Amino acid sequence: MTIQRVEKLIYGVEDMEVGTQYYRDWGLEEVKSGPERAVFRTRVGQVIELHPAGHPSLPPTPDPAGSTLRTAIWGVGNEAGLKALVAEVSRDRDVREDEGVFSFSDESGNTVGLTVAQTVEAKVDLVPVNVNKIEPRMNDFIDPKTQANPIRIGHVVFAIEMADRKKAVGFYLDRLGFRLSDSTKTGGDFMRCAGSHDHHNLFLISRADRNAFDHASFEVENFDMVMMGGKFMKEAGWKAETAPGRHILGSNYFWYFRNPCGGNTEYFADMDRMNDDWEPRIWDESPGFSIWSLDDTAMA
Repeated sequence: MTIQRVEKLIYGVEDMEVGTQYYRDWGLEEVKSGPERAVFRTRVGQVIELHPAGHPSLPPTPDPAGSTLRTAIWGVGNEAGLKALVAEVSRDRDVREDEGVFSFSDESGNTVGLTVAQTVEAKVDLVPVNVNKIEPRMNDFIDPKTQANPIRIGHVVFAIEMADRKKAVGFYLDRLGFRLSDSTKTGGDFMRCAGSHDHHNLFLISRADRNAFDHASFEVENFDMVMMGGKFMKEAGWKAETAPGRHILGSNYFWYFRNPCGGNTEYFADMDRMNDDWEPRIWDESPGFSIWSLDDTAMA
């Protein structure tokens, strides 16, 4: 009964044209687009789906924002694992099935889905690096107009009410089999799927006084692609939420942008990886947001 990854994210969007253009510029494969539905795909087969915010197929959300994530669907390793997880969550909540996706509410009122993962193998070519007399990139150059092409959705993040923290985190750990990587008493809980080595695939921020979607994060090849992707987005007119930097917890490079579909999106690269030998770290105080970040004025 192992959850492998984020499988699909479904948004309710107030302006479909603007939301669709955002994900085009973000660099995902555009599968289809129109006024009622737009579909994008990562290189490993995960799906982003956009619908008008008032679409009757969308579930309710505790997030007061007009445009926001409505459902995060997790991919399970096989049918037997999916069946076991559905049986587990069905013990104390309603579960709805639609075309192989089983949906229910978590402890904070967010709609969660489970389905069998449809993984696509992706070829990832890293740009070779010239160092001293090591010259793998000969008679070649870096294209200044490079656009990011995200490999995968790495994680999703929600803000939850502090009073709900214990039961909210416990649901994912005890009922859905997530593993704890880091927990900060003043911040939140970083969890990874049982079938993943990422530092986190889910982060619940417990310093908020409301439940709300925060961001979805997309892996690119390296630091250079974080910067090139962010440069492309800024030149396309989208607003950055942060300057680029490197996180402390997770160690990944990052750059966040304001997503008109709801919350933010993040380019990330080089995240820490953990297996079941990892002992979760419990922090009395958060160690901070970043090891380093570029000054905002440098990115103007």
